[in-house]
Amino acid sequence: MAVRLLFLLFVVILVAFSYISLLNGQHVPFYYSATRQMDITVSELAILAFSLGAAMVILGTLAKDVTAASLNWRERRERQRRDAARARAARAGELVQRGMLSEAVNELTRSLAVNPDDREALDLLATAQAELGSPLEAVKTLTRMKQFDPSDLSVYFRLARLYREMNDPEAALATLKAVEATEGENPRAWEAIREIHLARGEMVQAYNEQKKLMKLRGKDASRAEQAMFLSLRYEKALVRLAQGKGDDAERRLRDVIKDDPSFCAAYVALSEQLRARSLDDATEILLQGFRATRNPVFLIKLEDLCVETERPQAMIRICSRLQQEFPSDYDVNLFMGKFFLRLEMIDEGLEQLLKAETLDPERESVNILLAEAFRRRGRYESASLHYQRAFGYKRRYLIPFRCSSCGSSTIKWTARCPSCGTWNGYAIDHGNREYAVSATPR
Repeated sequence: MAVRLLFLLFVVILVAFSYISLLNGQHVPFYYSATRQMDITVSELAILAFSLGAAMVILGTLAKDVTAASLNWRERRERQRRDAARARAARAGELVQRGMLSEAVNELTRSLAVNPDDREALDLLATAQAELGSPLEAVKTLTRMKQFDPSDLSVYFRLARLYREMNDPEAALATLKAVEATEGENPRAWEAIREIHLARGEMVQAYNEQKKLMKLRGKDASRAEQAMFLSLRYEKALVRLAQGKGDDAERRLRDVIKDDPSFCAAYVALSEQLRARSLDDATEILLQGFRATRNPVFLIKLEDLCVETERPQAMIRICSRLQQEFPSDYDVNLFMGKFFLRLEMIDEGLEQLLKAETLDPERESVNILLAEAFRRRGRYESASLHYQRAFGYKRRYLIPFRCSSCGSSTIKWTARCPSCGTWNGYAIDHGNREYAVSATPR
């Protein structure tokens, strides 16, 4: 319709100019070069000018329409390509769920070649590459994601985890430090940084991260977090000891004991620190630890201390005192008897070990020590009886099967290992027992 109206308007104007030309027959010279001219009427000149202007308008409009049509075609083509890329990404998601990771990676790579800023496709590609065992490629993909959206902190944590899997803790630390610099307080970043320092044995740095966590959470900190902080306080005290700062280390160890009287390691470390200054103080700390925890490790440490300082009578007095305080304590009677055996005081050792036996007759430890004591006394029948009780010789002996893949053992053969899932992996294990030290009493 518009074209017809335009054509009608053009005809009307042409007729009008033709009519005017009949009324104005005057001729004027029209120069189209420096030396050439032609005579033309005024109306013809006007019609010529109008025609040239109309032609220019039509050509300009045609060029504009052609440009717009070309742009629309390119936009439509690009939209179709992006739709196809999104379809590939959706198909790749299904492939990942089906475990076809290599095919998914190929589809996602083709999709991103067309639509490189598709964040969901990048996310899925990084996941597929990581599961496929290509952490370096996953890192490259996540780095692209980080460039598109630097505020997405989840990408930083995924990068840090991949760097740790690649055994590159420095890169992981740098990534987590970037999170800390961006947010200031980020407990998740602090926890991840702490774990890296723990894995590297950097206890002071791990302590500093845990300290920030405890300060942030305050009374809301869980028991596990409090226990971690206490352990790292102990580790920092050991570092201070290694640095020669004994007074500071001693203060820190006493604070640990005060906050948790059941923390055995702090007593042992403090005893070692006090040993050079005062054997009595070192002994008293070990006794304090045993009274607080009833852990027999303190009896072992007391015995070692007295033997190394050539004070066997001191150990006998200590055991006698503890026996008065804890007459029904199995460990006190057992270790006292063991110490008598170590001193070749066989009769005294037998007396204490028999007391321990009355408290818990089925323990392997007391039966082995009694067997050793009877053997030294030449009472071989009694020694044999206690050896049998210790090792269970009278019980039915079943030869176990052991899995060749994971090493778990069972007395009942099965086709598949319940621990690792390996088929046909069970074989008879005739036993190859390894001993770290000799079986003689300590």
